[in-house]
Amino acid sequence: MNEGKIDVRFLMLMYALAFVLLWEWLLPVVELTDTEYIGIFLWFIGISFLFGLLRMKWWIAVPLKIIYLFWSLHFVFFKMPFFSKESVSLLISDLMSNFAIITTGDWGSITNPMRTVLFFVLLWMTIYLIRHWIEVRKSILLFYVMTVVFISVLDTFSSYAADGAVFRVMVTGLLLIGLLTISRLSAKHGRKMNTGMFAAFSLPLLFAVIGSSAFASVMPDKGPAWADPIPFLKSVVQGEGVGSGSGSVVSKSGYDPDDSRLGGSFSQDDTLIFSAVVPKKQYWKIETKNTYTGKGWEQTPVERSPVNIVPGSLFGASSDILEGSDVLRAEVTIQEQLPYLVYPYGTSKIHTRTDVVLQNQEETGQFWAMKDSEKFELDSFGIDLSEQNFSLKALQETSMDDYSLESEDFTQYLQLPNDLPERVSELATQITGSEESVYEKAKSIERYFNRGGFSYDQQDVAIPKGNEDYVDQFLFDTKRGYCDNFSTSMVVMLRAVDIPARWVKGFAPGETERNSKGKTEHKITNNEAHSWVEAYIPGFGWMPFEPTIGFSNLTDIDYDLETDMSDPETPNMEERERPEKEKEEVPAATKSDDGGFGSFFKPIGDFLSKHKWIGIIGSVLILYIVWKIYSNRGKWVPRLLVHSYRKRKADWNLYKKQYKSLLKQLERFGIKRSDSMTLSEYAKTVDTYFGGRQMGMLTAAYEQGIYGGYTSNLDWTSLQEIWEDLIIRATG
Repeated sequence: MNEGKIDVRFLMLMYALAFVLLWEWLLPVVELTDTEYIGIFLWFIGISFLFGLLRMKWWIAVPLKIIYLFWSLHFVFFKMPFFSKESVSLLISDLMSNFAIITTGDWGSITNPMRTVLFFVLLWMTIYLIRHWIEVRKSILLFYVMTVVFISVLDTFSSYAADGAVFRVMVTGLLLIGLLTISRLSAKHGRKMNTGMFAAFSLPLLFAVIGSSAFASVMPDKGPAWADPIPFLKSVVQGEGVGSGSGSVVSKSGYDPDDSRLGGSFSQDDTLIFSAVVPKKQYWKIETKNTYTGKGWEQTPVERSPVNIVPGSLFGASSDILEGSDVLRAEVTIQEQLPYLVYPYGTSKIHTRTDVVLQNQEETGQFWAMKDSEKFELDSFGIDLSEQNFSLKALQETSMDDYSLESEDFTQYLQLPNDLPERVSELATQITGSEESVYEKAKSIERYFNRGGFSYDQQDVAIPKGNEDYVDQFLFDTKRGYCDNFSTSMVVMLRAVDIPARWVKGFAPGETERNSKGKTEHKITNNEAHSWVEAYIPGFGWMPFEPTIGFSNLTDIDYDLETDMSDPETPNMEERERPEKEKEEVPAATKSDDGGFGSFFKPIGDFLSKHKWIGIIGSVLILYIVWKIYSNRGKWVPRLLVHSYRKRKADWNLYKKQYKSLLKQLERFGIKRSDSMTLSEYAKTVDTYFGGRQMGMLTAAYEQGIYGGYTSNLDWTSLQEIWEDLIIRATG
């Protein structure tokens, strides 16, 4: 970066303000997506600005950033030793497979590690541009305007509340613009501002910006002068009130127990159904249905009686789920009553008043409360849930033959209408034909909708007529619909390739905000009514999938290789069925070593985990040594350069590098060159300091080559000797 000379203290302040603006870009990304690790991105931004502040060479900074990037991927996705053979192999294979996906334009199939890499690259480029705007252009107006527009659009069209962000962005951005304007004016007039002069200009600006912003924030809000245009814009975009025919509005969004006839458009309904205080986004399940009729869904038959559950007690397979999992707590407050309770995946306990009994219909997944032998409507209840993590390696090892090891009867989850068009089954077979594992077959169908020309629409949605099949119509004719179209089609295609699947109804996570106690609260309205898919994966049970465009699957997948499934010692599917107490623990001494860097550093890591103060002191000492070596580079770098250049042929190309390195060394030595000083004038200053005319001779040869093109008739060997003598003298 060819930046002008900027005072380090001023640059530190500019970088700090730019860091705040970038933070404001990350906050809505974290809140509106499934990203939970904002810290790793903030550290990356801080490290990038620190490297710029230290003027670190690119050949040092770039490898360090790449190492940090790979460490971040391991921290988030790969539960294994850093830089082990297995982790490097998995990471490389994942990235290479994504490059193939990108070349085909199938962006929806990119894996989460690759998405993270692309996000890091975007951050990297953005930081470089910000440094250019600050150090070279001395203007940050474009980035400031982009930030204001970004925050405003999100605040208007999404669930992100930007009240505090608007104030922070205004104050930070105006300070940046004002301070850079002062710096630009001083550079324009050729005046270097000392600390006192800079403070005299900047402090009034600081007080004016912060004071006026604080005053504006506490002033009473009169309200908008014009009507809110957003409802009109949404109606135009979504076609509300202007469509007709098959796309006309026939119902409102929300939960409806009758799913026998799907299709048709619906209008939005912002009625609040319930709110949930829970740390992470959750899908809220109500029920499942098993019978596809060709027009919609029914639940038939229900053979088993409901199971009574005492509030606060474990139920189902909860004890198995809880083992080795992090337990979260959800507090649900009901605003509009539903016929059944809503609950997230991993639910192990439901806490409610002691005078009621909970009942659960296992075949449909429905929960409800009973009091005095009658259904009772709860106003609120608590839920204990555990985070379910699935091993990607183990999922990829599942096969269709594994269903023979399961004791459950899957007949009802493989049901399809007799008159289902044959081309639906043919399409499912075509999509899954190249996959071996059950999981990858299911994922291939889930990903199909992102690249098959489908679009999400709530208004212009057809209803099958006569003998038309709902799924067939969507897959081959309209390719337009909402969650019911996507989820039903995926269930039918899974069943067509003999994978047990069922249709799930409930609510999407809803809008997120902070309540008065500072806790994360999710507001779920009728607009969040949703349907998705559950497929039975052998050895894992029912697993959720999300085929609808625009929605994210919240299932946690561990990108791990801790268990080598190709190892003959690895337990097979039959062994997984045995009780845990029958399995003998493998002694630590017999466990295979990964042979990578992780195994080498493991004893060191164990020692430091037990002696944290030694680790802290050692880290501080190492940082101090590194800093001393870097700060004293003016003494050892010239000697290293002399030794390196002696081994190369003396010519014009080498001399250009030697001369530029000499200029940098003289700057480090303390002989500063002002922006208005020519090379000849600077050479006289250097020769005055050291005596003689060595710098003048070197500069004359450099200017002849640069401006005159005389690069062949000079005595490069003699010039190199002069250069060596002068650069060594400049080490002090």
